[in-house]
Amino acid sequence: MLSTACSAPPEPTPPLVARPVVELARWNVSAGGRTLGQIARLQIQDPAGPIVFYRITDRAGRHVGDASEAGRFSRRRPDFLGGDEDLGVWSLERGLALLFDASAPVALVPVPVDGDFRKDR
Repeated sequence: MLSTACSAPPEPTPPLVARPVVELARWNVSAGGRTLGQIARLQIQDPAGPIVFYRITDRAGRHVGDASEAGRFSRRRPDFLGGDEDLGVWSLERGLALLFDASAPVALVPVPVDGDFRKDR
């Protein structure tokens, strides 16, 4: 007699379900001796594979823009103004200079990240 068990493959995660996000690194952004804000390298832990991007905030902690891992920058704008503004593809330093309207070269200084938010926990 042959015994078989019925099983169904696990259901895929629906596309609009929240995914865990971990902070991989963080830098202070400055230009001309003046602090402009911070940039954080984040990773969305998606079942299809990790998605890495950068979140950029000003000195007050307001979300002012994003950048893809490929270097595509966008300036955050309210929806009533037409949504985010695409700034193009740039190096990290040049994209940040454009986003913050900095005339001096941008410097990045690493910031220690709380161990609770790191990927390697």
